[in-house]
Amino acid sequence: MRFRPRRENLDSLRGLAMVCGCLASLAAPPCVRAQNLPLRSTLPDAPAAENPSGLSTSGAANYGKRTLFAPGGRKPKKTQKHPLPPLVPYPTSAEARHKAGPGARIDPAPVPSPTTAMPAPIPQKPKPRVEDDPFAPVGIDAGLLRIKAYEETDLGYNGNPNLTAQGAPQLRGSAFLRQELGASGQSDWSNHSLTGDLRLGYDDYFTAHSADAPDRAGKFATRVDLSRETRITVDSNFDLTTQLPSSPNLYNGGAPIVLTSRPIIADYGGGIGVIQDFNRLELTFRGSYERTYWQNAHFSDGSTQVLSLDSYDDYGLTARAAYEWTPGIKPFIQAGLDQRIHDSLYDTDGYMRNSLGDAVSAGSTFELTRLLTGALSAGYADRQYQDPRLANLRGPIFDASLVWTATPLTKVTLRGSTTLDETTVAGASGAITRQGGIEIAHALLRNLTLIAAGSWQNSTYPGAVPRIDQTLIQAGLRAEYSLTRSIVLKGSFITQRMASTAPGTDYTANIFMVGLKLQQ
Repeated sequence: MRFRPRRENLDSLRGLAMVCGCLASLAAPPCVRAQNLPLRSTLPDAPAAENPSGLSTSGAANYGKRTLFAPGGRKPKKTQKHPLPPLVPYPTSAEARHKAGPGARIDPAPVPSPTTAMPAPIPQKPKPRVEDDPFAPVGIDAGLLRIKAYEETDLGYNGNPNLTAQGAPQLRGSAFLRQELGASGQSDWSNHSLTGDLRLGYDDYFTAHSADAPDRAGKFATRVDLSRETRITVDSNFDLTTQLPSSPNLYNGGAPIVLTSRPIIADYGGGIGVIQDFNRLELTFRGSYERTYWQNAHFSDGSTQVLSLDSYDDYGLTARAAYEWTPGIKPFIQAGLDQRIHDSLYDTDGYMRNSLGDAVSAGSTFELTRLLTGALSAGYADRQYQDPRLANLRGPIFDASLVWTATPLTKVTLRGSTTLDETTVAGASGAITRQGGIEIAHALLRNLTLIAAGSWQNSTYPGAVPRIDQTLIQAGLRAEYSLTRSIVLKGSFITQRMASTAPGTDYTANIFMVGLKLQQ
Protein backbone atom coordinates (compact mmCIF):
# COMPACT_ATOMS: atom_id res chain seq x y z
CA MET A 1 0.00 0.00 0.00
CA ARG A 2 1.48 3.38 -1.14
CA PHE A 3 2.02 6.14 1.45
CA ARG A 4 0.50 9.54 0.58
CA PRO A 5 1.17 12.43 2.98
CA ARG A 6 -1.60 14.76 3.91
CA ARG A 7 -1.75 18.37 2.75
CA GLU A 8 -1.34 19.75 6.26
CA ASN A 9 1.80 17.64 6.70
CA LEU A 10 3.21 18.97 3.45
CA ASP A 11 2.62 22.54 4.53
CA SER A 12 4.39 21.90 7.83
CA LEU A 13 7.40 20.33 6.11
CA ARG A 14 7.56 23.15 3.58
CA GLY A 15 7.62 25.75 6.33
CA LEU A 16 10.31 23.84 8.20
CA ALA A 17 12.47 23.72 5.06
CA MET A 18 12.18 27.45 4.55
CA VAL A 19 13.28 28.12 8.16
CA CYS A 20 16.27 25.80 7.75
CA GLY A 21 17.25 27.51 4.53
CA CYS A 22 17.22 30.92 6.15
CA LEU A 23 19.34 29.68 9.05
CA ALA A 24 21.82 28.03 6.64
CA SER A 25 22.21 31.18 4.60
CA LEU A 26 22.92 33.23 7.70
CA ALA A 27 25.50 30.72 8.95
CA ALA A 28 27.29 30.38 5.57
CA PRO A 29 30.44 32.41 4.82
CA PRO A 30 29.98 35.69 2.93
CA CYS A 31 31.58 34.26 -0.24
CA VAL A 32 28.94 31.53 -0.31
CA ARG A 33 26.03 33.88 0.45
CA ALA A 34 27.12 36.11 -2.43
CA GLN A 35 26.39 33.36 -4.93
CA ASN A 36 22.61 33.57 -4.22
CA LEU A 37 22.11 29.89 -5.05
CA PRO A 38 18.45 28.86 -4.98
CA LEU A 39 17.12 26.42 -2.38
CA ARG A 40 14.81 23.96 -4.04
CA SER A 41 12.46 21.60 -2.25
CA THR A 42 13.15 17.91 -2.59
CA LEU A 43 9.73 16.88 -1.42
CA PRO A 44 7.49 15.17 -3.98
CA ASP A 45 4.43 16.71 -5.51
CA ALA A 46 5.55 20.29 -4.70
CA PRO A 47 3.18 22.57 -6.56
CA ALA A 48 4.96 24.78 -9.08
CA ALA A 49 2.24 27.41 -9.14
CA GLU A 50 3.40 28.97 -5.88
CA ASN A 51 6.73 30.15 -7.54
CA PRO A 52 5.93 30.56 -11.22
CA SER A 53 9.15 32.52 -11.99
CA GLY A 54 11.42 29.70 -10.81
CA LEU A 55 13.50 32.16 -8.76
CA SER A 56 14.63 31.76 -5.18
CA THR A 57 12.81 33.80 -2.53
CA SER A 58 14.92 34.16 0.56
CA GLY A 59 13.84 37.10 2.68
CA ALA A 60 16.47 36.89 5.40
CA ALA A 61 19.49 37.96 3.34
CA ASN A 62 17.86 41.02 1.75
CA TYR A 63 15.28 41.99 4.36
CA GLY A 64 12.38 40.25 2.70
CA LYS A 65 13.06 41.28 -0.93
CA ARG A 66 13.14 38.68 -3.63
CA THR A 67 16.64 37.54 -4.69
CA LEU A 68 16.81 37.19 -8.43
CA PHE A 69 18.85 34.34 -9.82
CA ALA A 70 19.83 34.15 -13.51
CA PRO A 71 20.93 30.70 -14.64
CA GLY A 72 24.19 30.34 -16.54
CA GLY A 73 26.83 30.96 -13.88
CA ARG A 74 29.18 33.90 -13.55
CA LYS A 75 29.93 36.32 -16.35
CA PRO A 76 33.34 35.81 -18.06
CA LYS A 77 36.09 38.10 -16.88
CA LYS A 78 37.30 40.84 -19.20
CA THR A 79 40.56 40.03 -20.94
CA GLN A 80 43.33 42.46 -21.85
CA LYS A 81 43.36 43.95 -25.32
CA HIS A 82 46.98 42.86 -25.79
CA PRO A 83 47.45 39.67 -23.74
CA LEU A 84 50.84 38.53 -22.61
CA PRO A 85 52.45 35.80 -24.68
CA PRO A 86 52.32 32.35 -23.12
CA LEU A 87 55.27 31.38 -20.97
CA VAL A 88 57.49 28.69 -22.40
CA PRO A 89 60.49 26.98 -20.83
CA TYR A 90 63.99 27.91 -21.96
CA PRO A 91 65.35 25.59 -24.67
CA THR A 92 68.16 24.48 -22.35
CA SER A 93 66.01 23.91 -19.27
CA ALA A 94 65.26 20.45 -17.79
CA GLU A 95 61.57 20.74 -18.65
CA ALA A 96 62.32 21.49 -22.32
CA ARG A 97 64.77 18.59 -22.50
CA HIS A 98 62.18 16.26 -20.97
CA LYS A 99 59.57 17.27 -23.52
CA ALA A 100 62.02 16.93 -26.41
CA GLY A 101 62.84 13.38 -25.43
CA PRO A 102 66.15 11.57 -25.09
CA GLY A 103 68.69 12.12 -27.84
CA ALA A 104 67.03 15.26 -29.21
CA ARG A 105 69.33 18.06 -30.31
CA ILE A 106 68.66 21.34 -28.57
CA ASP A 107 70.27 24.52 -29.88
CA PRO A 108 71.31 26.83 -27.08
CA ALA A 109 69.47 30.13 -27.12
CA PRO A 110 70.35 33.38 -25.42
CA VAL A 111 68.57 34.12 -22.17
CA PRO A 112 65.75 36.53 -22.96
CA SER A 113 65.71 39.95 -21.43
CA PRO A 114 63.26 40.78 -18.61
CA THR A 115 61.04 42.57 -21.17
CA THR A 116 60.37 39.38 -23.15
CA ALA A 117 56.95 38.92 -21.52
CA MET A 118 55.81 42.49 -22.16
CA PRO A 119 52.66 42.89 -24.25
CA ALA A 120 53.10 43.56 -27.94
CA PRO A 121 53.34 47.28 -28.75
CA ILE A 122 50.40 48.97 -30.36
CA PRO A 123 51.16 49.39 -34.08
CA GLN A 124 51.47 53.01 -35.15
CA LYS A 125 50.87 54.45 -38.57
CA PRO A 126 54.26 55.33 -40.14
CA LYS A 127 54.90 58.96 -40.84
CA PRO A 128 55.26 59.95 -44.51
CA ARG A 129 58.88 60.20 -45.66
CA VAL A 130 60.00 63.68 -46.64
CA GLU A 131 61.72 63.66 -50.05
CA ASP A 132 64.83 65.74 -50.62
CA ASP A 133 63.64 66.60 -54.14
CA PRO A 134 59.87 66.09 -54.51
CA PHE A 135 60.04 66.79 -58.27
CA ALA A 136 62.90 64.41 -59.07
CA PRO A 137 62.16 61.80 -61.77
CA VAL A 138 60.91 58.47 -60.48
CA GLY A 139 62.49 56.30 -63.18
CA ILE A 140 61.47 52.91 -64.50
CA ASP A 141 62.46 49.41 -63.40
CA ALA A 142 64.40 47.22 -65.82
CA GLY A 143 64.97 44.01 -63.95
CA LEU A 144 67.05 44.92 -60.91
CA LEU A 145 68.06 48.31 -62.35
CA ARG A 146 66.39 51.67 -61.82
CA ILE A 147 66.77 53.71 -65.03
CA LYS A 148 66.07 57.43 -65.37
CA ALA A 149 65.98 58.91 -68.89
CA TYR A 150 65.44 62.41 -70.22
CA GLU A 151 65.19 64.41 -73.45
CA GLU A 152 65.89 68.12 -73.60
CA THR A 153 65.32 70.62 -76.41
CA ASP A 154 66.73 74.16 -76.13
CA LEU A 155 66.42 77.14 -78.43
CA GLY A 156 69.05 79.85 -78.00
CA TYR A 157 71.17 82.62 -79.39
CA ASN A 158 74.98 82.91 -79.31
CA GLY A 159 76.53 86.32 -79.95
CA ASN A 160 79.89 84.80 -81.04
CA PRO A 161 79.54 81.14 -82.08
CA ASN A 162 82.94 81.04 -83.89
CA LEU A 163 84.73 82.55 -80.83
CA THR A 164 86.51 85.17 -82.92
CA ALA A 165 88.25 88.28 -81.65
CA GLN A 166 86.53 91.62 -81.43
CA GLY A 167 86.49 93.44 -84.80
CA ALA A 168 87.08 90.28 -86.89
CA PRO A 169 84.91 89.93 -90.04
CA GLN A 170 83.73 86.50 -88.90
CA LEU A 171 82.17 87.99 -85.73
CA ARG A 172 78.42 87.56 -86.08
CA GLY A 173 75.76 85.98 -83.92
CA SER A 174 73.49 83.07 -84.73
CA ALA A 175 70.48 81.32 -83.29
CA PHE A 176 70.88 77.64 -82.61
CA LEU A 177 68.98 74.54 -81.60
CA ARG A 178 70.36 72.13 -79.04
CA GLN A 179 69.20 68.54 -78.61
CA GLU A 180 70.27 66.40 -75.69
CA LEU A 181 69.44 62.85 -74.65
CA GLY A 182 70.56 61.15 -71.47
CA ALA A 183 70.00 58.22 -69.18
CA SER A 184 71.33 56.97 -65.86
CA GLY A 185 71.00 53.62 -64.11
CA GLN A 186 71.46 52.35 -60.57
CA SER A 187 71.34 48.74 -59.39
CA ASP A 188 69.14 47.59 -56.51
CA TRP A 189 71.13 44.59 -55.27
CA SER A 190 71.86 43.45 -51.75
CA ASN A 191 75.46 42.73 -52.82
CA HIS A 192 77.57 44.12 -55.64
CA SER A 193 76.76 47.37 -57.44
CA LEU A 194 76.30 48.71 -60.98
CA THR A 195 75.93 52.36 -61.96
CA GLY A 196 75.93 54.06 -65.34
CA ASP A 197 75.44 57.47 -66.92
CA LEU A 198 75.17 58.51 -70.59
CA ARG A 199 74.65 61.90 -72.26
CA LEU A 200 74.47 62.81 -76.00
CA GLY A 201 74.20 66.41 -77.21
CA TYR A 202 74.46 68.42 -80.42
CA ASP A 203 74.47 72.16 -81.19
CA ASP A 204 73.06 73.14 -84.60
CA TYR A 205 73.63 76.79 -85.56
CA PHE A 206 71.27 78.22 -88.16
CA THR A 207 73.69 80.68 -89.85
CA ALA A 208 77.13 79.50 -88.60
CA HIS A 209 77.39 75.81 -89.40
CA SER A 210 81.14 75.86 -88.85
CA ALA A 211 80.36 76.11 -85.13
CA ASP A 212 78.16 72.99 -85.11
CA ALA A 213 79.56 70.61 -82.55
CA PRO A 214 78.61 67.35 -80.84
CA ASP A 215 79.36 66.57 -77.20
CA ARG A 216 78.98 63.18 -75.56
CA ALA A 217 79.93 61.68 -72.23
CA GLY A 218 79.34 58.34 -70.59
CA LYS A 219 80.65 56.22 -67.77
CA PHE A 220 79.77 53.10 -65.88
CA ALA A 221 81.19 51.38 -62.83
CA THR A 222 80.54 48.01 -61.25
CA ARG A 223 81.64 46.46 -57.98
CA VAL A 224 81.81 42.73 -57.28
CA ASP A 225 81.92 41.76 -53.60
CA LEU A 226 84.05 38.64 -53.34
CA SER A 227 83.88 38.79 -49.55
CA ARG A 228 83.27 41.28 -46.81
CA GLU A 229 86.85 42.54 -47.06
CA THR A 230 87.64 42.01 -50.76
CA ARG A 231 86.03 43.76 -53.73
CA ILE A 232 86.76 44.02 -57.45
CA THR A 233 85.89 47.18 -59.39
CA VAL A 234 85.51 47.58 -63.14
CA ASP A 235 84.92 50.99 -64.70
CA SER A 236 84.75 52.53 -68.15
CA ASN A 237 84.32 56.05 -69.54
CA PHE A 238 83.78 57.84 -72.83
CA ASP A 239 84.06 61.54 -73.62
CA LEU A 240 83.75 63.43 -76.90
CA THR A 241 84.41 67.15 -77.35
CA THR A 242 85.70 69.50 -80.05
CA GLN A 243 88.69 71.81 -80.22
CA LEU A 244 87.78 75.47 -80.05
CA PRO A 245 89.02 77.89 -82.74
CA SER A 246 91.01 79.72 -80.03
CA SER A 247 93.06 76.60 -79.17
CA PRO A 248 96.84 77.06 -79.66
CA ASN A 249 96.90 73.60 -81.25
CA LEU A 250 95.15 75.16 -84.28
CA TYR A 251 97.21 78.32 -84.28
CA ASN A 252 99.51 78.31 -87.35
CA GLY A 253 101.77 80.93 -88.90
CA GLY A 254 101.02 83.63 -86.32
CA ALA A 255 97.45 84.18 -87.52
CA PRO A 256 94.24 82.25 -86.94
CA ILE A 257 92.62 80.46 -89.86
CA VAL A 258 88.87 79.92 -90.14
CA LEU A 259 87.84 76.31 -89.58
CA THR A 260 85.24 74.65 -91.79
CA SER A 261 84.31 72.39 -88.85
CA ARG A 262 85.57 71.83 -85.36
CA PRO A 263 87.92 68.83 -85.06
CA ILE A 264 86.80 66.12 -82.65
CA ILE A 265 88.72 64.87 -79.62
CA ALA A 266 87.53 61.49 -78.30
CA ASP A 267 88.67 59.87 -75.06
CA TYR A 268 87.63 56.39 -74.04
CA GLY A 269 88.99 53.65 -71.82
CA GLY A 270 88.56 51.95 -68.49
CA GLY A 271 90.23 50.12 -65.66
CA ILE A 272 90.03 47.24 -63.24
CA GLY A 273 90.97 47.35 -59.58
CA VAL A 274 91.06 45.37 -56.34
CA ILE A 275 90.07 46.78 -52.94
CA GLN A 276 91.19 45.00 -49.75
CA ASP A 277 90.18 46.01 -46.23
CA PHE A 278 92.29 45.42 -43.13
CA ASN A 279 90.02 46.61 -40.33
CA ARG A 280 89.99 50.41 -40.90
CA LEU A 281 92.79 50.37 -43.48
CA GLU A 282 91.72 50.19 -47.14
CA LEU A 283 94.19 49.37 -49.93
CA THR A 284 93.34 49.83 -53.62
CA PHE A 285 95.29 48.80 -56.72
CA ARG A 286 93.99 49.76 -60.18
CA GLY A 287 95.26 49.29 -63.72
CA SER A 288 93.88 51.48 -66.51
CA TYR A 289 93.94 52.05 -70.24
CA GLU A 290 92.94 55.28 -72.02
CA ARG A 291 92.76 56.05 -75.72
CA THR A 292 92.78 59.66 -77.01
CA TYR A 293 91.94 60.31 -80.66
CA TRP A 294 92.44 63.66 -82.40
CA GLN A 295 90.65 64.38 -85.66
CA ASN A 296 92.39 66.28 -88.47
CA ALA A 297 91.53 69.98 -88.79
CA HIS A 298 90.20 71.34 -92.10
CA PHE A 299 90.40 75.05 -92.88
CA SER A 300 88.50 77.35 -95.22
CA ASP A 301 91.51 77.78 -97.54
CA GLY A 302 91.51 74.04 -98.26
CA SER A 303 94.49 73.17 -96.06
CA THR A 304 94.52 70.35 -93.53
CA GLN A 305 96.40 70.05 -90.29
CA VAL A 306 97.19 66.41 -89.52
CA LEU A 307 96.35 66.07 -85.83
CA SER A 308 95.69 62.34 -85.95
CA LEU A 309 99.44 61.73 -85.58
CA ASP A 310 99.12 63.02 -82.02
CA SER A 311 96.57 60.35 -81.02
CA TYR A 312 97.99 58.23 -78.21
CA ASP A 313 97.41 55.37 -75.79
CA ASP A 314 97.86 55.80 -72.04
CA TYR A 315 98.65 52.84 -69.74
CA GLY A 316 98.52 53.51 -66.01
CA LEU A 317 98.82 51.92 -62.59
CA THR A 318 97.54 53.51 -59.37
CA ALA A 319 97.96 52.54 -55.71
CA ARG A 320 95.95 54.09 -52.90
CA ALA A 321 95.84 53.68 -49.13
CA ALA A 322 93.01 55.13 -47.03
CA TYR A 323 92.34 54.95 -43.29
CA GLU A 324 88.90 55.53 -41.75
CA TRP A 325 89.81 57.95 -39.00
CA THR A 326 86.15 58.60 -38.12
CA PRO A 327 82.93 57.48 -39.83
CA GLY A 328 82.89 60.81 -41.69
CA ILE A 329 86.59 61.45 -42.40
CA LYS A 330 88.86 59.10 -44.36
CA PRO A 331 92.35 60.48 -45.18
CA PHE A 332 94.26 58.83 -48.02
CA ILE A 333 97.52 58.89 -49.95
CA GLN A 334 97.74 57.99 -53.63
CA ALA A 335 100.54 57.38 -56.13
CA GLY A 336 100.29 56.77 -59.87
CA LEU A 337 102.50 55.92 -62.81
CA ASP A 338 101.53 56.06 -66.51
CA GLN A 339 103.06 55.89 -69.98
CA ARG A 340 101.79 57.62 -73.15
CA ILE A 341 102.61 56.10 -76.52
CA HIS A 342 101.63 58.06 -79.67
CA ASP A 343 100.55 56.50 -82.95
CA SER A 344 103.52 58.18 -84.66
CA LEU A 345 106.97 58.48 -83.14
CA TYR A 346 107.32 62.02 -84.56
CA ASP A 347 104.63 64.68 -84.79
CA THR A 348 104.23 67.18 -87.66
CA ASP A 349 107.02 69.36 -86.17
CA GLY A 350 109.45 66.44 -85.71
CA TYR A 351 109.14 66.09 -81.90
CA MET A 352 109.04 62.71 -80.14
CA ARG A 353 106.19 63.13 -77.67
CA ASN A 354 106.11 59.72 -75.99
CA SER A 355 106.36 60.30 -72.24
CA LEU A 356 106.43 58.71 -68.81
CA GLY A 357 104.67 60.40 -65.91
CA ASP A 358 104.28 59.96 -62.19
CA ALA A 359 102.19 61.73 -59.57
CA VAL A 360 101.66 61.54 -55.80
CA SER A 361 98.91 63.22 -53.78
CA ALA A 362 97.33 63.13 -50.34
CA GLY A 363 93.97 64.25 -49.10
CA SER A 364 90.78 63.13 -47.45
CA THR A 365 87.14 62.38 -48.12
CA PHE A 366 84.47 64.12 -46.05
CA GLU A 367 80.95 63.30 -44.91
CA LEU A 368 80.21 65.51 -41.92
CA THR A 369 76.55 65.04 -40.90
CA ARG A 370 75.68 65.26 -44.59
CA LEU A 371 76.30 69.01 -44.49
CA LEU A 372 79.73 68.74 -46.11
CA THR A 373 80.55 65.85 -48.43
CA GLY A 374 83.20 65.28 -51.07
CA ALA A 375 86.97 64.92 -51.38
CA LEU A 376 89.99 67.23 -51.32
CA SER A 377 93.60 66.40 -52.23
CA ALA A 378 96.87 68.04 -53.27
CA GLY A 379 100.17 66.71 -54.59
CA TYR A 380 102.87 66.96 -57.25
CA ALA A 381 103.17 65.56 -60.80
CA ASP A 382 106.15 65.17 -63.17
CA ARG A 383 106.21 64.03 -66.83
CA GLN A 384 109.40 63.14 -68.74
CA TYR A 385 109.45 63.15 -72.56
CA GLN A 386 111.43 60.97 -74.93
CA ASP A 387 112.61 63.96 -76.93
CA PRO A 388 115.51 65.69 -75.08
CA ARG A 389 114.41 69.04 -76.55
CA LEU A 390 111.21 68.90 -74.50
CA ALA A 391 111.64 69.88 -70.85
CA ASN A 392 109.88 67.98 -68.10
CA LEU A 393 106.29 69.04 -67.50
CA ARG A 394 105.94 69.34 -63.74
CA GLY A 395 104.13 71.24 -61.05
CA PRO A 396 101.77 71.04 -58.06
CA ILE A 397 98.38 69.48 -58.61
CA PHE A 398 95.12 69.63 -56.67
CA ASP A 399 91.70 68.06 -56.93
CA ALA A 400 88.55 69.12 -55.08
CA SER A 401 84.90 68.16 -55.20
CA LEU A 402 82.88 69.44 -52.23
CA VAL A 403 79.15 69.84 -51.67
CA TRP A 404 78.07 72.06 -48.76
CA THR A 405 74.40 72.15 -47.73
CA ALA A 406 74.33 75.61 -46.22
CA THR A 407 70.57 75.52 -45.49
CA PRO A 408 67.78 73.09 -46.39
CA LEU A 409 67.09 75.34 -49.41
CA THR A 410 70.64 76.32 -50.40
CA LYS A 411 73.41 74.09 -51.70
CA VAL A 412 76.95 75.16 -52.63
CA THR A 413 79.16 73.02 -54.90
CA LEU A 414 82.90 73.57 -55.29
CA ARG A 415 85.07 71.86 -57.92
CA GLY A 416 88.71 72.13 -58.92
CA SER A 417 91.36 70.08 -60.71
CA THR A 418 94.79 70.15 -62.33
CA THR A 419 95.70 68.16 -65.47
CA LEU A 420 98.82 67.73 -67.61
CA ASP A 421 97.57 67.72 -71.23
CA GLU A 422 99.16 67.00 -74.58
CA THR A 423 99.74 69.70 -77.20
CA THR A 424 100.98 70.17 -80.77
CA VAL A 425 102.60 73.58 -80.16
CA ALA A 426 106.21 73.51 -81.35
CA GLY A 427 108.70 73.63 -78.48
CA ALA A 428 106.04 73.18 -75.77
CA SER A 429 106.17 70.01 -73.70
CA GLY A 430 102.46 70.13 -72.93
CA ALA A 431 99.79 72.20 -71.26
CA ILE A 432 99.23 72.60 -67.53
CA THR A 433 95.52 73.27 -67.05
CA ARG A 434 94.11 74.45 -63.73
CA GLN A 435 90.41 75.04 -63.30
CA GLY A 436 87.93 75.75 -60.53
CA GLY A 437 84.27 76.47 -60.23
CA ILE A 438 81.47 77.30 -57.82
CA GLU A 439 77.75 76.72 -58.11
CA ILE A 440 75.06 78.01 -55.74
CA ALA A 441 71.57 76.54 -56.02
CA HIS A 442 68.67 78.01 -54.04
CA ALA A 443 65.11 76.70 -54.06
CA LEU A 444 62.78 79.69 -54.18
CA LEU A 445 59.83 77.28 -54.25
CA ARG A 446 59.50 73.53 -54.05
CA ASN A 447 59.43 73.44 -57.85
CA LEU A 448 61.46 76.56 -58.69
CA THR A 449 65.26 76.57 -58.38
CA LEU A 450 67.62 79.42 -59.17
CA ILE A 451 71.27 78.52 -59.88
CA ALA A 452 74.23 80.87 -60.12
CA ALA A 453 77.55 79.45 -61.40
CA GLY A 454 81.03 80.71 -62.13
CA SER A 455 84.26 79.08 -63.30
CA TRP A 456 87.89 79.92 -63.98
CA GLN A 457 90.36 78.05 -66.18
CA ASN A 458 94.01 78.77 -66.88
CA SER A 459 96.26 76.93 -69.38
CA THR A 460 99.99 77.50 -69.71
CA TYR A 461 102.33 76.00 -72.35
CA PRO A 462 105.89 75.79 -70.93
CA GLY A 463 108.57 75.96 -73.63
CA ALA A 464 106.43 77.68 -76.26
CA VAL A 465 107.98 80.68 -78.00
CA PRO A 466 106.40 83.15 -77.57
CA ARG A 467 104.96 82.13 -74.20
CA ILE A 468 101.29 81.18 -74.36
CA ASP A 469 99.03 81.73 -71.38
CA GLN A 470 95.23 81.57 -71.66
CA THR A 471 92.57 82.36 -69.05
CA LEU A 472 88.88 81.68 -69.54
CA ILE A 473 86.32 83.17 -67.15
CA GLN A 474 82.70 82.11 -67.32
CA ALA A 475 79.62 83.16 -65.34
CA GLY A 476 75.98 82.31 -65.70
CA LEU A 477 72.52 82.22 -64.23
CA ARG A 478 70.03 79.38 -64.69
CA ALA A 479 66.43 78.79 -63.60
CA GLU A 480 64.49 75.51 -63.54
CA TYR A 481 60.71 75.34 -63.05
CA SER A 482 59.18 71.88 -62.62
CA LEU A 483 55.61 71.65 -63.80
CA THR A 484 55.48 67.97 -62.83
CA ARG A 485 58.00 65.23 -62.15
CA SER A 486 58.22 64.70 -65.91
CA ILE A 487 58.12 68.23 -67.35
CA VAL A 488 60.69 70.94 -66.56
CA LEU A 489 60.99 74.42 -68.04
CA LYS A 490 64.55 75.82 -68.21
CA GLY A 491 66.16 79.15 -68.99
CA SER A 492 69.79 80.29 -68.80
CA PHE A 493 72.24 83.06 -69.59
CA ILE A 494 76.03 82.51 -69.87
CA THR A 495 78.81 84.98 -70.55
CA GLN A 496 82.38 83.96 -71.52
CA ARG A 497 85.59 85.99 -71.59
CA MET A 498 88.90 84.67 -72.96
CA ALA A 499 92.19 86.49 -72.30
CA SER A 500 95.26 85.11 -74.08
CA THR A 501 98.85 86.14 -74.71
CA ALA A 502 98.58 84.74 -78.24
CA PRO A 503 97.43 87.52 -80.61
CA GLY A 504 93.99 87.20 -82.19
CA THR A 505 92.57 84.62 -79.76
CA ASP A 506 90.78 86.88 -77.24
CA TYR A 507 87.01 86.75 -77.47
CA THR A 508 83.77 87.46 -75.63
CA ALA A 509 80.54 85.51 -76.06
CA ASN A 510 77.06 85.80 -74.58
CA ILE A 511 74.63 82.87 -74.80
CA PHE A 512 70.88 82.80 -74.09
CA MET A 513 68.81 79.61 -73.95
CA VAL A 514 65.26 78.52 -73.13
CA GLY A 515 64.14 74.92 -73.27
CA LEU A 516 61.88 72.09 -72.26
CA LYS A 517 63.06 68.93 -70.51
CA LEU A 518 61.06 65.71 -70.46
CA GLN A 519 62.23 63.16 -67.93
CA GLN A 520 61.10 59.80 -66.65
